[in-house]
Amino acid sequence: MNAKYHKGELELQQRFGETTMAKRVGRIISNKIIPGAIPFIENQPFAILSSTDSNDDNWCSILIGEDGWISATEEGKIHFDLDKIYSPKTDLFFNNIIESHQVGMIVIDLSTRRRYRINGRVLLNNSHLELTIEEAYPNCPKYIQRRISNFNNQDNTQPTISKGNSLDEKQKRWITQSDTFFVGSQSSSGFLDVNHRGGNPGFIEILENGDLKIPDYVGNNMYNTLGNFVENPKAGLLFFDFDKGSILQLTGSTSFLFDQFSDLDNAKTMETGRYWLFTPEKWIQTDQYHNINWELLDNSPFNP
Repeated sequence: MNAKYHKGELELQQRFGETTMAKRVGRIISNKIIPGAIPFIENQPFAILSSTDSNDDNWCSILIGEDGWISATEEGKIHFDLDKIYSPKTDLFFNNIIESHQVGMIVIDLSTRRRYRINGRVLLNNSHLELTIEEAYPNCPKYIQRRISNFNNQDNTQPTISKGNSLDEKQKRWITQSDTFFVGSQSSSGFLDVNHRGGNPGFIEILENGDLKIPDYVGNNMYNTLGNFVENPKAGLLFFDFDKGSILQLTGSTSFLFDQFSDLDNAKTMETGRYWLFTPEKWIQTDQYHNINWELLDNSPFNP
């Protein structure tokens, strides 16, 4: 058994005939950042993190900061300067980490399609957060839509927060028109992860019962996210409105829809025949969360 994978990941690797490839790819997993990735991480103006609330529900948040907000002076540590973070302190991430220290994190540069995943535990120390890395590894650039960003004065933002349980029609259109979102997941042992998902607009469907139906494309064969869902069906989703500076955070539960091999399903899933379903249970929408101008350059050439 490969100790770098838990039972849920191993189950899916075996089911889909990817055990050998997963063992090979798993060699990249480490408890330290590779030295060449440290400048990349420190140069990013934002990162996505997953956390859990008092009900053990999973949420994804985006943290945005000025130069120097994030540093990795040690290969096994990440430091966050809270005084340099623009993200509203009303984001539930800041409350979640007081009681639950496990987090998942992805640092991503949309303009270059480069991403790096880091999972571990955070501790709050006055105006700083310190993340002790338990897993760190680079990810492939597939399905990332290339965007460039221009960060305006973030002090001018005045976030407006709304909450609910059922998605309204505007939110449904937002989701179905999205080409990018992030998903947080959690193993049965409480280990958190967050990852990127992307595709051409319309790749997410909303079923009559309100569930989101999301295709699972060909990936790195590790099955980190779906493997977590095998062990713990809870998930957190994060959507951006790149034009308006709003974010939509969802928490809910997941289930699988495998072995879907009609011609239409093969086209939608790149012949994997796999979907996962997400049932929204609660949402938080924050308008004017950030003041960033995004420009879409092109969609991923890997999108089906």
